[in-house]
Order: sequence, then structure tokens, then C-alpha cells
Amino acid sequence: MTGLDFCSKHNMVAYMEKNDGNTEFHQIMDFLTNSSIHFALTVSPIVSNLFVEQFWTSAKSKTVNNISYIDAIVAGNPVTISEASIRSDILFDDADGIDTLNNYAIFDTIQLMGYEGDLNILTFNKALFSPQWKFLFYTMNHCISSKSTSWDQIPTNIATLVICLATNQKYNFSKLIFDGMMRHLDASKKFVMYLRFLQIFLKNQLRDVPVPMNYFPVPTLTKKVFSFMVKKGKNFSGNVTPLFNSMLVQPTEDEGEVSERPSKSQPIPSPTHPTKDQPESQPDLSPRPSPNHIPDSNPKGSSRNHGGQSSSDKSLSGNEDGLILQSVYDLCISLCTQVTAQAAKIKDLKAQIKQFKKKARPVINHHKAWFRAAMLKKQQKKNDIEKPKKRRSVSKQGRKAVKSSKGAPSVQTNTHWDALDNDTID
Repeated sequence: MTGLDFCSKHNMVAYMEKNDGNTEFHQIMDFLTNSSIHFALTVSPIVSNLFVEQFWTSAKSKTVNNISYIDAIVAGNPVTISEASIRSDILFDDADGIDTLNNYAIFDTIQLMGYEGDLNILTFNKALFSPQWKFLFYTMNHCISSKSTSWDQIPTNIATLVICLATNQKYNFSKLIFDGMMRHLDASKKFVMYLRFLQIFLKNQLRDVPVPMNYFPVPTLTKKVFSFMVKKGKNFSGNVTPLFNSMLVQPTEDEGEVSERPSKSQPIPSPTHPTKDQPESQPDLSPRPSPNHIPDSNPKGSSRNHGGQSSSDKSLSGNEDGLILQSVYDLCISLCTQVTAQAAKIKDLKAQIKQFKKKARPVINHHKAWFRAAMLKKQQKKNDIEKPKKRRSVSKQGRKAVKSSKGAPSVQTNTHWDALDNDTID
């Protein structure tokens, strides 16, 4: 493709074929097969080089009534892509899905998944998960995300995606894909983003336009991926963390399996009086079968224990106990998520209060400085007022002293003249 780089590890077709060589990954493959994104992971259309190149070279964004679109010209025809069109074309039922989680919910759930790396940063290392979790993150990175490099790193949006899948929360995959395409429009160096998805978009909007014969092979994961998953990563202890109970899919039994299971879990019927309350096609689904249970053979053929409870009743009670335990577990997960969300809100509010105090501190300090300056100025004025009073008192005393000193010579003068008068008289 001229002018566009091709990334052979981006938007790949997931590998979902179970065999004897990947039994360790059957649970996670069953989970993905029964998930809402199975079509997005496995669809493999015939891709036209010319159509894809024309789209990315002519694509432009626009916003109408606060709704963003991507417009392009392909084979002379207008093509418009939006979040809603992606949801319809890739069969996502995620209109009311979430696309973000608070940091505490992410860190807590990632820790439950057995992550052994640093939980202070929002970018995680794929190699520090056990094999099944590593396969899940690997598949999301290569099949759904908009990444084209740094495949060992798990960004926040992919971590949020996996957490929502694992905890049965609805995630907005359509927004993830559309936002990635919107960011790519402003990229300085473009590559062929979302090759598989884009071909589906074009096929649905250009139904009457003949497709050019220059096809391009769609990148696909192979069975070699499992050899990478079992390889122990650096700084990983090797501890295996199982999938969440809510992720486990009850296996569908074949006829051969059904014929083998009753011999292990069901009570053995009597040769002369076979049990009829449990047909052969109904396996015992009790999670805790009783191997030492010996049924009574009565004329009616009903196998009952000493307490009068049939094996079918035990099976039903076991199933009910399992459902109750599962509901309690799901309730605990939901409550833990709510608690972490509330704790995150409280911490965010505390951070906002701290930030407000930090912003208000200079103003408070300024007012304190102004108040101190005003008080100092007031004190100085008070001192200036008190000082003249002291001078007046001193001057008054001085005047009294002067008056007293002025009166003394007059007395002396009179005495002097009195002495002269006495001399003349003599």
C-alpha cells in the first residue's frame, strides 16, 4: 500500500481452535467464544487494498449536533463512519456500556488477576500474568486495540476492557474503536488501522460497487501463540491464577460423554430392578457426588437413601447450592466494586479539597500579611500619638522649673536692696 504503513500484528484474527496441545487455554477460549465480541475477534473478510487506502487518505472528521463522524470518499462514493455504525456493523450491543473505571477498581481487579508488577502505574506488563490471563490480554491487544507497537505493554483502555469482560460489566467497544480511528486522523505517520473492521464498514456501505481484485491477506494468529503464552516472563514467579468463577463456561456434553458420566457420578442401578427416576440422558450434575451411596432396590425401582431423599433430589439440591454460591460470589464482587468506587470518590473529593486549600493558601497568606501590616501601622500611629503627650508633660514640668527659677532671683534682689538700706541707715 503506497503511502500507508502496514502493521502485521494489528487487528488480527483471533485463534480459537481447541486441541490437545492447548488444553490449558480451553477455559479462556470457551469464555471468548461465548462473549459478545466473538464476531469481532474472528471475522475475516476479504480486504481490498485500494478501498482501504482511499478511505484513510481522504478521511476527515466532522461534528454535527455534538455527534462526531468520519467522512471519506471511496470509489467515488461517500462513506460515513460513526460510533453507532460501528456498533451495528461489528454486532456490538454496547450502547449503554462504560469506557472508563476509576484507578482503584483497576488496581484491585488487576491484582485479583494475579498481576505481579507495579500497581502504581496504569500501564501493565503482559509477561507478569499467568498463561490464561496473558492470552486474554494478548488477544485484546492484537485484535481489538488501536496499538501498532509496544505489544508487551497493556494500556489503561485495554485493562478496563478486560476487567469489564471478566466481571460481566458492559464495555463500550464501539467507542474504543471509533476514538482510535479519530485519533489516527491527526497522526503524523499513518498505518492501515483496523483493516478487518474497515472492510466490513465499506462492504455495508458500498454494496453495489464492484470490489477491485487487489486483495490483501488478513493477519491471523496461529497456534504458535500458545508457546509464547506458556513461556515464563522475566520477574514472574510462575504462580497460576485461575479465571474468575463468573468467566467459567459450563461444558456442553456430547453423547459419548453422557454415556460415560453416569457410571462415575450416578448410583449404579440394580440388575433386576433398574432405577427409572433418572434417565440415561440426564447426567448427575451434583458438584459433590456421594461415591458410597448405595441405592435401595424396591419393586418400584426408585433409588432412595436412608433419609428418604432420591438421587435426583440430591442432584437438584446440589445445583441449587451451586447457584446460591455463585449468586453470593457475584454479589460480593458487585459490593466490592461499589466499595472501591465509593472509596475512589471520597479520595477524589479529598484531593479536590486539598487542591482548593493549596490554591487558597496564597490568598490567605496575603490577607494575613496585610493584616499584620495594618496592625503594625496602627501600632505605629498609637506610638506616635503617645510620644507628644510625654513631651508636653516634660515641657510642663520644665515650665514649672523655670517659674520657680525665675522667682528666686527676685527674692535675692530684694534681700540685696534690704541690705543696702540697712547700710545707709547705719
